[in-house]
Amino acid sequence: MSTAEMLFEKAKNLPENLQAEALHYVDFLLTRRATENEAREWSQFSTTQLAREYSPADAIYDDE
Repeated sequence: MSTAEMLFEKAKNLPENLQAEALHYVDFLLTRRATENEAREWSQFSTTQLAREYSPADAIYDDE
């Protein structure tokens, strides 16, 4: 039995108000995961943009 099936079986035995609470928690987890993915994508984008804009030759602190 998959995890999703086990969740479903257990949730069926909960009263309606607790089923709704469990559903809200699942929605929260999905939103959090989407937010983490978006943050990771923006970080990668930012890194790419900085790498395009500044080359190692631009580093003034390397000049002695």
